[in-house]
Amino acid sequence: GVSAITWENYRKYVELYNSGIVPCIPEKGSLGASGDLGPLAYIALVGTGHWWAMYQGQKMSGAEALKSAGLTPMRLDYKEGLAMINGTSVMTGVAACVISDAKQLLKNYLLISSMSIETLKGKIMPFHAAAHENKPHPGQAKAAAAIFSTLSDSKMVVQDEEVESWLRNLSNGEPQGMDQQIEDAYSIRATPQILGPVIDTILSAEKTLEIELNSTNDNPLVVVERGDAFHNANFHGQYVSNAMDQLSIVLTTMCNLADRRTDRFLDPFHGNGLPPFLCKENPGLRHGLMGGQYCATSLTAENRSLCTPVSIQTLTSTGDFQDHVSFGLVAARRARDILTNSYYVLAFELICACQSADFRGLENLSSPTAAMYKIVREIVPYLDHDETLTPYIEAVADLLHSDKLLTAVPDDDSTFDW
Repeated sequence: GVSAITWENYRKYVELYNSGIVPCIPEKGSLGASGDLGPLAYIALVGTGHWWAMYQGQKMSGAEALKSAGLTPMRLDYKEGLAMINGTSVMTGVAACVISDAKQLLKNYLLISSMSIETLKGKIMPFHAAAHENKPHPGQAKAAAAIFSTLSDSKMVVQDEEVESWLRNLSNGEPQGMDQQIEDAYSIRATPQILGPVIDTILSAEKTLEIELNSTNDNPLVVVERGDAFHNANFHGQYVSNAMDQLSIVLTTMCNLADRRTDRFLDPFHGNGLPPFLCKENPGLRHGLMGGQYCATSLTAENRSLCTPVSIQTLTSTGDFQDHVSFGLVAARRARDILTNSYYVLAFELICACQSADFRGLENLSSPTAAMYKIVREIVPYLDHDETLTPYIEAVADLLHSDKLLTAVPDDDSTFDW
């Protein structure tokens, strides 16, 4: 490659990564330019027989870990130390894991959104492709298509014909059957316009990280074919930092949307006939799902407070030489924290949607949401008495880490294939 490391040490470095040795790396302290010098240095230290590492569940010195794994320490030559520590590998690695999990969560959330729209008795008309062809943002179209497909055979959502009938009656001065507003609240109706930017941002960040993962982020770059060394700044992590800031914002957007919908589920004035706090038995004496909202609302507020951009927080160091840095690892860790909170917020919305389905009539669910309901009911029962909700929220949050909900999507439905 162009990092100028010998084949022998390259091989030893690969063996280190594949051996099961895990260098102990402090997660804080990286400027993000010159890359992740500090965190990467700890890996290099273990590779040379220093510092500390975990091996087979035990913490030991780097030298002991190498010996236990049958490896020998690297002996570094010119440029090789710099080759191992100069780059964006740590921030990119953390960011890649976060973006992969965020993409999975987003697909799950499109299913959750579909079930929420359905059990809040939303109208299907806003999700027709025709509306979104006239505002052709790719993510918006993807979100609308996924929701429309998921609810295609639902008997619970309000169909176009019902709305048209209401409008005809209204124009004739006969508002019969109008037990709802003509248009839904934005947290229902504008779901594609809200989640569309989330899709586009996550896919864009994914592409950014693919490029970063397959790049050389060293300085200088030794290009043997040209017989030259190029001093450069490929170690700067601004791309990663920007991508993670944007991810933090769109994850929090999802939580904002979930928070609004959750409130509609629990508020009898906005639930289209749902009981207060989704509590049918002894309402007033029981709390229903009230307590879960406290958790979800608190985590949403926390996420909002964590969205201050990291990528603009540059400070100078090294005698004013490193005078612009990315803090890319800080941004990636921040996005990871927001993602962790988001699982619980979205999990509670799904619990509310399933509880609402019991009141609306399970036979009226669409085929995919009926399958989702069965999956959730394997771990969360219908809640007809007050009890601690924490284990249920945690169980559904764990479910959202997987693709199990997506098994509810028919095999011939390609609207989630992106």
